[in-house]
Amino acid sequence: MSTSSSLRQSQAARPDSPHTPQQQLRSGNTSFASNTSPGSSFRNEDDAIIFEIGARWLRAGFEGSSSPVCVVGFGPEDSRRAGDYRGWIEGGSGARPSAQPVDAEDWTREYELWRLDLRQTDLGLVEDKIERAFRETYNQYLLTDAGTSRLVLVLPSLMPHPLLSSLLSTLFSRWRFPSITLLPSAPMSATAAGLRSALVVDLGWAETITTGLYEYREVTTKRSTRAMKAVLQEMGRVLTSVASSSGQDGASTDEISVGFKYCEEIVSRLAWCKTEAQNEGNGHLNQNISIPSPTNPEQEFIEVPFSRLAEPVEKALFAPDVPESELDDEEKSIPLLVYNTLLALPPDARGTCMSRIVFVGGGARIPGLRQRILKDVSHLIDQHGWSPIRGKVIERQRQRLAELRISTPINGENQSTPTDTASSPEDEKPDPSKDEPEIDFVEQKLRRQNKDTPVPVQGILREVDSLGAWAGASLMTSLKIRGMVEIEREKFLQHGLAGGTRDSEPAPDRRSGLRAGDRSSWTLAGWA
Repeated sequence: MSTSSSLRQSQAARPDSPHTPQQQLRSGNTSFASNTSPGSSFRNEDDAIIFEIGARWLRAGFEGSSSPVCVVGFGPEDSRRAGDYRGWIEGGSGARPSAQPVDAEDWTREYELWRLDLRQTDLGLVEDKIERAFRETYNQYLLTDAGTSRLVLVLPSLMPHPLLSSLLSTLFSRWRFPSITLLPSAPMSATAAGLRSALVVDLGWAETITTGLYEYREVTTKRSTRAMKAVLQEMGRVLTSVASSSGQDGASTDEISVGFKYCEEIVSRLAWCKTEAQNEGNGHLNQNISIPSPTNPEQEFIEVPFSRLAEPVEKALFAPDVPESELDDEEKSIPLLVYNTLLALPPDARGTCMSRIVFVGGGARIPGLRQRILKDVSHLIDQHGWSPIRGKVIERQRQRLAELRISTPINGENQSTPTDTASSPEDEKPDPSKDEPEIDFVEQKLRRQNKDTPVPVQGILREVDSLGAWAGASLMTSLKIRGMVEIEREKFLQHGLAGGTRDSEPAPDRRSGLRAGDRSSWTLAGWA
């Protein structure tokens, strides 16, 4: 009896088939540093969903992942109705017939979710596009119910309030999100690079935004309209002129007759930036390359000089033929924009940020662009230093002071004669008190105490790679760090953006015992 009972106990303890324990199966989501796909492991139900929204693209995924699950674009192909066959009529390349040239602004309008100039933006249409993009993202890629998980939005700080209000109103009214957390894109890009202080250069679609961060706080922000939209329009003009020179009907300088998708593909594959040595001219850069024809890309090819594919980047982002005095504050070249942002920072923050320059955005992928920007910024520093005073009068005064230093003897003494220069060997001995540096005992004590502490890099121009704003937001959200801007559903539907306070910590009300502004206890922080 003992043998049979022990056998039954061993069979009951041993499972019929291999299995994974339930605790290990749902132990967590994808590791942030793993190289596997985000959907390769199981996800907890309480994991937040992160959306990064821009004027051209929407990225979505779960917290803790190193990359988003999907990237959704905005365009006529993504907003077609039933029975709309324009995508098949015009062809898969999106080439536009050369007989229909359009204006450069109208050429890009239908591929944008919004424009910063709200006078030409239909906010109702923007809300409908946002609703459709979110619905398709949840149903096709995330495969979860909208409104059941926490929602985190990564947005640029320089966002108009009507656009922000339309975005939040659409999400709160169409779905039952209990709350929405807003995270700024610039600090998230620095977080993805492992930095607390940095100069983030976002080469985006409509604008290039430079943000100086010090200990995760935005110290100064500057922007310029020289961005990828201008590069794409210039490339469209170049391809239009190339197509017209090959025997096709031409268009005016402000009109474009090539397809948007075709031009965007050329920019992503063949656009490049010249360096200083290449600006002088090299023979191999003038060689012709074959690219698909804008009108018939599947059967015909045209010859284009390789150097011409660098002209749009040079003209749109650097403005080489326009003097600095004729440029407005919103259309500065990218090197000048970076230099002015560093110049606006305090000296201690400047030394830290200039050694931690982070390039993000679609323009950061253009070959040679980041190296060219750093070289031009270094040239501006050597030319002007860190003085904001400029002008011809200042340059003349500097030249006069330099001439006076050369012509005037040291200590105001006259030049010595040959008889005065004769001296004894004892007089020629150097004075040891003048050559030896002054000893700082406090500095020496600190160095002895912090021998193993690495010295931070400061004062030199250096680039640091980043995984992007979405990856930084995924890392911050997985650490369960509470965001500065957490908007609750009921309070937003009751008061809108007007319910957000400007101060993150309002003063308490002594009479009621509650904080003054408890009716609207959330803050817009950087979006105020």
